[in-house]
Amino acid sequence: MPKLVLVILLLAPFVAWDAAVYVMRMAGDTSAERRSEVLRHFGENDIASGREHVVRHNRLLPFSRLLFYAFYAALLFGGLGAWLENWLLGPAAGRWYLALPLFILVLMAVQILLYMPLSAYREFVIEREMGLSTITLGTWLADRAKALALNWVIATVVALPVLALIKTLPKFWPLPAAAVILAISAFMIWISPWVIDPLFNKFTPLENKELEGRLRRVSTQAGLALKEVFVMDASRRSLYLNAYFTGLGNSRRVVLFDNLVAECSEDEILSVVAHELGHWREHHIIKGFLLEVAGVFAGLWLLWLLLNTEATRSFFGLDTQSSLVLIVLLPFLLSLAGTLISPAVSAISRRFERAADRAALELTGDAPAFIEVEKKLVRKAKADLLQPRLIHRFYGSHPLAEQRIRMAETFEAGGGPVSQPAK
Repeated sequence: MPKLVLVILLLAPFVAWDAAVYVMRMAGDTSAERRSEVLRHFGENDIASGREHVVRHNRLLPFSRLLFYAFYAALLFGGLGAWLENWLLGPAAGRWYLALPLFILVLMAVQILLYMPLSAYREFVIEREMGLSTITLGTWLADRAKALALNWVIATVVALPVLALIKTLPKFWPLPAAAVILAISAFMIWISPWVIDPLFNKFTPLENKELEGRLRRVSTQAGLALKEVFVMDASRRSLYLNAYFTGLGNSRRVVLFDNLVAECSEDEILSVVAHELGHWREHHIIKGFLLEVAGVFAGLWLLWLLLNTEATRSFFGLDTQSSLVLIVLLPFLLSLAGTLISPAVSAISRRFERAADRAALELTGDAPAFIEVEKKLVRKAKADLLQPRLIHRFYGSHPLAEQRIRMAETFEAGGGPVSQPAK
């Protein structure tokens, strides 16, 4: 069968799904029942602004996906990846470990340049006109330059030992390669609050000592000795509200967006942080890492099976298992696989988020603050309140807003937090 036909057969289902996602997002959930449930907590203006936000972004989806397929098709099926590898191996005198960093840098730089017009339009037209973006052009360009440099270093540090293992242990490389990837991943999480995050944002200790004391007491209830609480200058880039838990071991910390501190009450901030601490109390960090371990091992084993035949390697444009083109193939396959497993991944994420919501209500006992801050988060982000159910099943990492509010209402009524529908 001609290679072109095989490529079409491989990509056609994913292109069809992309088209279906586009149509569903443009339409939204049109059921009267869903709209009535949303209107119990939000207004027509909230629905309209959320719909406008998602529709404007969705109009760029066909262009974004076209770039994705064209970029990887040219590199993998059009022979451009193999040509680039051979071209870089020349100046490197055939030494793959010298050509590899340049190979990665060229790919990343080209990808950033290809997507830059779309990214700029999203940031400076859609997000700016929707009242969500505050970033300057200088900061935006600096962020992309720093991200390119950082991602290049990380990708090179990961790829060098993995390709060396593939070359030296062609029959057994998935196991040690997975160990290397996971070790580097854990190290990056540990150093991120100290080294990586400050490259992009400024972090200052929380000045409100009364609030800090309340946060520490809640963290103690959750079984975590909170080391530090920082405020991040998120308002330099956007007006979104958020807080997050980051770090590992002695680098653990809670970070609050300065927008959250400025626009929410202490009770609301406490509710948001209690949700993040709920992930700790429910052992989601450990569970998530174990799932990551299983995913990395399974993924590399499947990749090993895939590359074990000459026909498959030839189809994807690889001369050998350790060809530099593997650096292109891996993110391509991860993207396709991500679509296939997204319902399962999203379901697990929603399960974790529901448990963290219950924990937040139990730790604070404050359902009104939970409900009020949920409404603020949705309104500030101009979130789509009529997201189609099927899209939510595939890509929804959190329960629907009305489901989260319903849980808090049940808690406030005295019945205790009950499980939300797993929709």
